[in-house]
Amino acid sequence: MKNINTPVYWLLLFFCCSVLVSHAQKYPKAKKVKTEKVFKEEEGYEPYDDEEEYLGDISWKQNGFEFYIGGGIYFASKKTANYYNGAPGSDINLDLLSKNKYHREEIFTILRSQYLYIDTMLFRKDYNDDSRYSIAMDVSLGAKYRLHRNWYMELSYSFRRVSCENLFIFDFPGGVQGNKENPPYSNWQHIIAKEDRHYIDFSVGYIFQNNPVAKPFISLGAQFNYVNINSFLAIIEGNPFDLVSIAKYPDYIPGVQLMPEYRVWAGAGYGFSLTAGLKIAVNSSVSLDPVFQLSVGSFGNSKNLPGFNNDFCFNYMAGVRIVMNDALFFKK
Repeated sequence: MKNINTPVYWLLLFFCCSVLVSHAQKYPKAKKVKTEKVFKEEEGYEPYDDEEEYLGDISWKQNGFEFYIGGGIYFASKKTANYYNGAPGSDINLDLLSKNKYHREEIFTILRSQYLYIDTMLFRKDYNDDSRYSIAMDVSLGAKYRLHRNWYMELSYSFRRVSCENLFIFDFPGGVQGNKENPPYSNWQHIIAKEDRHYIDFSVGYIFQNNPVAKPFISLGAQFNYVNINSFLAIIEGNPFDLVSIAKYPDYIPGVQLMPEYRVWAGAGYGFSLTAGLKIAVNSSVSLDPVFQLSVGSFGNSKNLPGFNNDFCFNYMAGVRIVMNDALFFKK
């Protein structure tokens, strides 16, 4: 039996419940006007089959623009997270620290200050092949154009900064075996990476106008993304080493001016998105829209990110949008 806790099932459940709510909710008794009168008063408003309409609901049905700002939580697929485990499969890895004489000496000095008995050090080649991202925040801006009472086009931008943390350890071959006070290995050290993801999404959607307050909607879009490594640090006994800078200047020598390196560890990608939500009309010009988005994307398609997994993967977002339509700006 399939696992019903997967986000795809929750997306379908959320959307179905939204449609049921919009059908079940009773209309308020206030502010009813005849469709013919509304059509005459509101230029561009199309008459409906219903005998009566709600005056406050017209601005959500006629042609026009909507603008929104949103926030939420983002769940990134773990498929690309192994890029940050420190393994030599990517060009940013822990081996960079030991290949450069001066970085190696600096690390040994740090370790020797904590483990006075050591004579040498080695990276333990034990990399985490099941790395995962932490839950990230989502910030979005967007605009919609209502083509019809039900159909709309949408253009949006979203920003998500995901982070990934891994552990590594040093072995001390010269340590005294079996001595608890002088173990032949270090404490756990940390790798902390932050990755910026930028999304531009163009979609076409459909909104159900069965209720003046609760309006479910769904959209399908083409998505373009851009991934940039914001930071990639190895933390050794509390001392940070910037692995991106070390990768840029592998031949670093203290006090020697090196040629500038303009490479950026970033790459573009593409994918598709499916968004479902519920428009809750606060009044004729403002609404709150809970949304859930499923995206399928490929990231980091660039020679600047060798070793980055470009396979398509699923990512999820749940959030709330504050929406304003053009009636807010062009009130008579």
